[in-house]
Amino acid sequence: MRHTHGEGVLFVALLAALSGCADPASRTVGLRTSDNVQSEPAPSSTIDERAALDRITRLVAMALDNEPARQHLKRDMRAAPFREHKLELAPYLRSNDGKALLLRIVALSGQTEAQFFGTLSSVRRLEFYMPVAAQRESWTGKDDVLVVAQLDEPSPIIAFDEKGSQVNLDRNVAPNQPTLSIIPVETHFDQPIPAALRRNVRDQNGEAIGTLETASAIKPANLVSCGDSCGGGTGGVVSQPIPPGLYLEFSRILDMKEPWFRGSPEVEVHIQGPTDLGNPRYGADLSCSGEHAFDYRKVFDQNDGFWSGRVMLFSETEATNFTAKFKDGFDVMYWEDDNDQCAIKTDVNVLKSTLESTGKSGISLATQLLKGTTWYITAGLFVASLFSNSDWLLTNDDFIGIAVPQGSLGYAYPDNTHVIMDGATLNGRATIVWH
Repeated sequence: MRHTHGEGVLFVALLAALSGCADPASRTVGLRTSDNVQSEPAPSSTIDERAALDRITRLVAMALDNEPARQHLKRDMRAAPFREHKLELAPYLRSNDGKALLLRIVALSGQTEAQFFGTLSSVRRLEFYMPVAAQRESWTGKDDVLVVAQLDEPSPIIAFDEKGSQVNLDRNVAPNQPTLSIIPVETHFDQPIPAALRRNVRDQNGEAIGTLETASAIKPANLVSCGDSCGGGTGGVVSQPIPPGLYLEFSRILDMKEPWFRGSPEVEVHIQGPTDLGNPRYGADLSCSGEHAFDYRKVFDQNDGFWSGRVMLFSETEATNFTAKFKDGFDVMYWEDDNDQCAIKTDVNVLKSTLESTGKSGISLATQLLKGTTWYITAGLFVASLFSNSDWLLTNDDFIGIAVPQGSLGYAYPDNTHVIMDGATLNGRATIVWH
């Protein structure tokens, strides 16, 4: 597949490319099952929770004026087997690994450890990491670092330096100073990336945190490992029939809807539509494809503006069952999921108005694909009047856009089939095809 317009393409690496690579970070830091499964505390109020987070952020920043605390933290982040080398803050500080940082925090706060953890428990679970890749790959534990924090998007951010002075940071542009971030947990800390599927790169020969490169947990849908049965025992992959269904093969997103201090986005592609003939305007997730998809055929990981490969969005069985009951179509929708993976929720009124603006051109946005004698409707803007029942739309996931057949809106990107529309704004393009 060729892609033009001077935009590079990020190709998905096969599992075999990494399975033999040694992992330089062999320690597992701050991973405690009891902490990961506990329910989030219910803060007495948003104001109180924000005030507690401000105090915690300032103390962490001030504690980093200490060389041993910084070096311990750098080492432990580098060893953390999670994307972007994240640590869960409370379990880390309770662990032996986080003792140097905790002791410095307690000394600065004038509190006992119990009192500090009491403040920490008044805030929802938090993760702690260096979100900007270039900083992770160059910071060697030296001083002059910042710590930034935020509760919910789009609530204010707050940042402090090592002297405890508040620093004004641009929400849209990362500072040149190495900056650590404290935000509510988005990571499954009970699911570390297996050692065989990761390697640390660009870590200054172990002197910096670096960045984890990961292999997908599955191979592309058209390849299957044949072990020692290939070519007289040489191993390799062979082609096999692709399971019939709707597939994403290329994705270019302009605005990932994730600010720099929240690190890499959690991009998911959802098929959304009605499930009840008696209530055709009630929408639900019919299918989810993403890093944490429940169906292994639908697992893919887009961490920046480009993705190329092949991942199933909707199986033939799912499409057949849907089109047997509903004729108005379903929608292919992109999300940046900050909450429970593959469980999208947002503000109902904001999303409804956004989607209605996508359809204001008056052009029919329904597209059909013919396979045999069956029509599969792959993108119909039934969502314009969908959200009369908003029980499933309650939190703050970010809507990236809806995939619309590009010809219906006058676009003509070579090799692509759809554009990604955020309301009336072009937010990317995609190749979505039936196999």
